[in-house]
Amino acid sequence: MSVEEFAQMETAETEAYELVDGVLVALSSPTPLHNIIRGRLEKLILIYFDQNPIGYAISETDSRLGRRTVRRPDLSIFLGDRWKNLNLTIIPIPLAPDIAVEVLSMSEHAGALARKIRDYFSAGSREVWVLDPENGEVTVRIKSEARIIEGTDILETPLLPGFSVSVATLLGDR
Repeated sequence: MSVEEFAQMETAETEAYELVDGVLVALSSPTPLHNIIRGRLEKLILIYFDQNPIGYAISETDSRLGRRTVRRPDLSIFLGDRWKNLNLTIIPIPLAPDIAVEVLSMSEHAGALARKIRDYFSAGSREVWVLDPENGEVTVRIKSEARIIEGTDILETPLLPGFSVSVATLLGDR
């Protein structure tokens, strides 16, 4: 299946799927904890963008990552002209987010996650954040390296000057 065929499906038919190399791949339903953590980060990022209008964050929205691949990051962060020039009325979004955020699910396999990360970078993402509530850590990936932070360590990036949050605050379970 092509991205165009995927995009023509009824929204209800695509809500539970990503398209990976032309094959529909089922998405598992997120747990309440997953949604709490994603929502917490989204709120912090949106507050940051209210004070620093350099981009925007969108949750659970399909992004085209290739001719036959559509992924749905838990949170997509778009910056600068990429955000300003984005047509907000079409899905999938025709490009990868600058920062793709994934909240790790217990059901997600390491190989599938590694593939997803490669897909984001191949399509132009500059960073991928993997939030792992079970192990209490966040992995910040750029193409050439991965940095694991935990506990009172601070999540920050040069892509969002002045943004910071401790891993403990971000991954707290309530």
